[in-house]
Amino acid sequence: MVKRKYINTKDVVRLTGLSTNEVYALIHEGKLKAHKAPKSGWRIDEELVWEMFPDRRSADSHPVNQEIEQRKTIPTQFISDREHYNFLIDNIKAAKSYVHISTANLKRFSIGETEAKASSESFIDILESVVDQGVQVRIICSTPSRGFLDEIQDHANLVNNRHFHFKTCRRCHMKLVIIDGEIIYVGSANITAAGMGPRIDTRRNFEAGIITSDSDLVEQGIDIFEEAWSERTCKTCYYKQECK
Repeated sequence: MVKRKYINTKDVVRLTGLSTNEVYALIHEGKLKAHKAPKSGWRIDEELVWEMFPDRRSADSHPVNQEIEQRKTIPTQFISDREHYNFLIDNIKAAKSYVHISTANLKRFSIGETEAKASSESFIDILESVVDQGVQVRIICSTPSRGFLDEIQDHANLVNNRHFHFKTCRRCHMKLVIIDGEIIYVGSANITAAGMGPRIDTRRNFEAGIITSDSDLVEQGIDIFEEAWSERTCKTCYYKQECK
């Protein structure tokens, strides 16, 4: 009996050239057969991938003959307080493919060592710069501040860029930041000056979280984010009239 080999969504992306969103769409539409492993992400039968994309199979690309490409790696670690700011800014600036953010509160803030030393550059300016480079940014938020909404309207290049997507969901309370399907943050911090911004220690929230590049944990985070983004539960949601 031949043992079936299962691969994850990131490897499907690597082998086929599809985007992560396209792979998830094929899974949810039932066109790409996959199963959800306990405490893990989607598992896809590799042979089914090649049946669907026979033209993309080659000796050079096949995982039997080629090691999985080197990815960014961050050992699973606990971060707190100011470390949230360093993680958010450094990794968003370094993103190559996409940035997915889920947060309860979202406020505008400037970038700098502290608010007093902050430059004129804002968090929205950073989002605009990575979107201009072709990085997809998707944000789902429960309560964006008026200041954030006002500032984002002043960034027409960002709002009108096909790589930027923003939506609100009254029930969204999870705090996730996923970078390139390789790194994930899960924790308490909202995208605010007091949570992931440059506030001084005497004004900063007490925050705690985990960052990791563990593939199983990253995939679980991607799956949870995609489930919220897909709006499949919106039709029966009590708060659906309040979201946009």
